[in-house]
Amino acid sequence: MANNRDDFKKVTIEVLPKRVGYLCSNPNCRKLTVGANQVSEKATSIGIAAHITAASSGGPRYDENLSTEQRTHIDNAIWLCSNCATLIDKDEKKYTIEILENWKKTAEEESVKKLNGEIQNKKVEAPFLEADLIWKNGGRYNQGYSTKNPKEEIDGRVVYNVSNHPIIYWEIEWRFNFTIYNNSSFPAFNVSVESIGKEHFTHIDKLSKVNNIPPFQNIDLTAKYSLYHEGISTEADEIMKHRIPEKFNNLVLRIKYFDESRNEHITLLRIVSGELINEKAIP
Repeated sequence: MANNRDDFKKVTIEVLPKRVGYLCSNPNCRKLTVGANQVSEKATSIGIAAHITAASSGGPRYDENLSTEQRTHIDNAIWLCSNCATLIDKDEKKYTIEILENWKKTAEEESVKKLNGEIQNKKVEAPFLEADLIWKNGGRYNQGYSTKNPKEEIDGRVVYNVSNHPIIYWEIEWRFNFTIYNNSSFPAFNVSVESIGKEHFTHIDKLSKVNNIPPFQNIDLTAKYSLYHEGISTEADEIMKHRIPEKFNNLVLRIKYFDESRNEHITLLRIVSGELINEKAIP
């Protein structure tokens, strides 16, 4: 049977793990993927050179527009432990090309900083914050009739006919609970939230400059998002039925916080196809 897979070359598989210090590139894992074997002449490796876009048609995140050369290039490879390599392929909608490329970039940047002595090996004893966005309620509000409604003349005056499916300027609003959880045994200090994507909340509560979240506790903020639509009521209802607005695929929030030694930590919150993704990032 012919092998239709675009597998990586041996040199790629050898170089890829060295570029991340043999650590899994998943920022929530970072497991060492190589170590001693009981046999003195051997080493044990649990690392895999995984494809960002699949090696063959039908595979996870397959991109038919790539050439064989592009598909087998190191730019399409990410070094992961065997568990994370399985994870990304079992849930390809969650682990998108964009997310995997960001993992790879972040892991390689971290290894360069370690090599240059800019940062020490990451401490395990550090807080990790994750956020959740919970829909509370929402609505659509009539902001006036559109000039696109049909016109008619009554008693010499031109007026808009709004008797049948009028076109209206709608304000559509979503209201959320935005909850930040400290899912660790260590306190997080001076937490701040910054919107850095292409889309932004209309309003989100501001945290006081000096604050902290104790271990396994959380803080709740309120958030609101509004957009305007010119159309009939059923169109506004169709937009409003999504508990997470479709435009939130362009929303990225940076949650910055500090540990007890005042080392800075960052969690990036992204929304991909309505799913929230929390990623630990390098400051």
